Amino acid sequence: MLNQAVSRRYAQALFELAQEKGLLDQVSRELELVLQMIEADGYLRAFINDAVISPAQKREVLGRVLEGKVSPLVLHFLYVVVQKRRETYLPGIYRAFQDLANEALGVVEVEVRSAVPLAEETARNLEAKLVARLGKRVKFRTQVAPELIGGLVVRVGDTLMDGSVRTRLRRMRERLISSQSKVIEG
Repeated sequence: MLNQAVSRRYAQALFELAQEKGLLDQVSRELELVLQMIEADGYLRAFINDAVISPAQKREVLGRVLEGKVSPLVLHFLYVVVQKRRETYLPGIYRAFQDLANEALGVVEVEVRSAVPLAEETARNLEAKLVARLGKRVKFRTQVAPELIGGLVVRVGDTLMDGSVRTRLRRMRERLISSQSKVIEG
């Protein structure tokens, strides 16, 4: 609970600054880039999350690694996070910021899982249908999940639409078992 409160507080501060400067989209993309860089580089992740390393050393490294890749706003925000020793909250801060930015921009995040990478045309058709249904812009997060066999699983907030072959086969199996048990009972 404390983690969420801290993350929301920092995200709210960054959100207000970014909105005031008209940089919501840019800051959102830059925060995502920073987190991707930290996740992809085990050394950088360990360095950032190491409590023994001083904030000054972390600032220096962040400055070298991120200079020219992110705006001064994001860089200085990260300096504050490091100075206050809140580095471990960065993933939560990012998620909370994304929620605030998406709401302000009228965007809904949609998680799409498919057995194979989505074809461009399929993605466009799905996006058009979701925009018409939700009345908001759609931002996809795609994931390839071969265990689905085929079809799609789409999650919009708490709503799950499962059109995967795996689920269809499971349901068919359940109906067959159910009908067999009725025959045996009867």
